[in-house]
Amino acid sequence: MFFKIILLFFLSFLSVSGYAQPAGLPQIKVAALANGTVNWELQYIKGQQLDRKNGFELVVTQVASMSASRLALAGGTVDTIVSDWLWANERNRQGEGLRFLPFSRQIGVLIKADGSLIADFKDLIGKRIGVAGGPMNKGWVLLQASAKAEGIDLHKEATVQFAAPPLLSQGLRKKQIDLLVTFWHFGAKLEAEGFERYGRLSDLMAKLGLKSDLPMLGYLFKQPFIDADPERIRGFAIAVSEAKKQLQESDRPWKKLRPLMRVSNDQEFKALVKGYRQGVPSPLTPHHIEDAQRFYRLIDQLKTYPTGHTLDESLFIRLPL
Repeated sequence: MFFKIILLFFLSFLSVSGYAQPAGLPQIKVAALANGTVNWELQYIKGQQLDRKNGFELVVTQVASMSASRLALAGGTVDTIVSDWLWANERNRQGEGLRFLPFSRQIGVLIKADGSLIADFKDLIGKRIGVAGGPMNKGWVLLQASAKAEGIDLHKEATVQFAAPPLLSQGLRKKQIDLLVTFWHFGAKLEAEGFERYGRLSDLMAKLGLKSDLPMLGYLFKQPFIDADPERIRGFAIAVSEAKKQLQESDRPWKKLRPLMRVSNDQEFKALVKGYRQGVPSPLTPHHIEDAQRFYRLIDQLKTYPTGHTLDESLFIRLPL
């Protein structure tokens, strides 16, 4: 009994003296694919305690698919996910009130089958094209628009297959498709195996009048969540920025992240690090937003029945909040 009294007195003394544990920090809950590039960044933030340094606690929920992450955001079980502003704008037309904080300017890559002689858009006529994800894949949109500018309708003049990225990567290896439109990290692994790109998507963007390093992917927050505690979002933005800077400037952090990246060899590892770094976005400018609006109009024009809808620039978070 005596020792219990002493212990209680000691704990009380710590509390009064300022040595007690600090009160719980406000949380930001994020859903991310366990094997995705977003999880690399989030785990680095947590490992370096950049969240706590900036006044919040990061809570990461790992999900199996993008659809699962979007459902988690819609259902309110998480506060943010990474997705593209095209999807966010469509959700906002349904009253979601989503806001976009840039994550990456990586759009994707076009990879040719081994031994392919594809050199121009006309060479795609009659070819088999695999597209990762679905019709709104940004690389696919750019490829269609660029070919259409030269009078080629790839929907009609090529065989198009939509499927999951790993399945299409296997199809490319087995020469079941001639050209693959895929996400950048799957493309990076294929390039490490020796496959070649079909041009650069940034070149296609420039030809279509999109000249900025437009960030396509970003952290999406609902406006009421931002309004409830703007400082928490500011702290999150700073933590993300610090993480990107450190991952840009040093190779040391990547050694700890390597197990998350599921690479088979050093070539794949180096390709993924390089790809992440190439995707780090610059701060948003009016030029970025103007390009996003032009890109949105471009996509609308490719639809069977164009809507004439526009991209609302209020979607984009611009600091300071």
